[in-house]
Amino acid sequence: MDDLSRRFYLIVPVGALYGILASLVYFLCQDLLPTAVVAALVLALLHLLNRFLHMDGLSDFGDGMVCGGNAERRLAAVKDSKTGAGGVGYALVFTLVSFAALASLTGQAEMLLFPLIVEIMNKNAMVFCAYGGKAREGLGNAFVSNTKGRQTVVSLVLSVLLAFGLVLMVCMPTLVWQVDRILLFTIAGGLVSSLVGLYMSRTAMKNFGAVNGDVMGATNEISRPVVLIAMMLLVAL
Repeated sequence: MDDLSRRFYLIVPVGALYGILASLVYFLCQDLLPTAVVAALVLALLHLLNRFLHMDGLSDFGDGMVCGGNAERRLAAVKDSKTGAGGVGYALVFTLVSFAALASLTGQAEMLLFPLIVEIMNKNAMVFCAYGGKAREGLGNAFVSNTKGRQTVVSLVLSVLLAFGLVLMVCMPTLVWQVDRILLFTIAGGLVSSLVGLYMSRTAMKNFGAVNGDVMGATNEISRPVVLIAMMLLVAL
């Protein structure tokens, strides 16, 4: 764990694997099932693969955000094994927004490629979140303590290059997207996810006085709809 925490950017290829599987579901089901059903299957697959670890982080984060009192009391709510209204609310809201964004993908290229890009960028957001905070005891302690500025640079560059390379491989036979368009979406995804990660760490520091594993898990789940919506807005422009 300590070795991995010193190379936290290696989580980005894991996001690529998730993204490839999500895009594969869209590819196999696009002509067989309504897009809403495919979107639900994609979300179910992503959560089952990580055994709802990030969803658990999101619900714990939500409990802390709605709890009153000082940072210590809020952090205690995050660590509490019981899930309150805040946890249920955050999990429900961000899952619904993610589902709505995935179900709203219309063009074939967007349905195949946006899930791939966004799952890579979710992991980049986690690296930036770890970088922007201070650690406390817990599973995420080593990752937050060992993630320095160099790791964020490597993570961002790796995320963009990996997303660009994979999307380019998919697009080469059909040319559904030109190189400049691939660059636009991958760079935008990288920048937006980085900002999400920094915002989450800042929010956690303000409310809890620390960034832990729950905050990083929540970052993964919150980054997904934000990056998706940002890319959808680029399509609309």
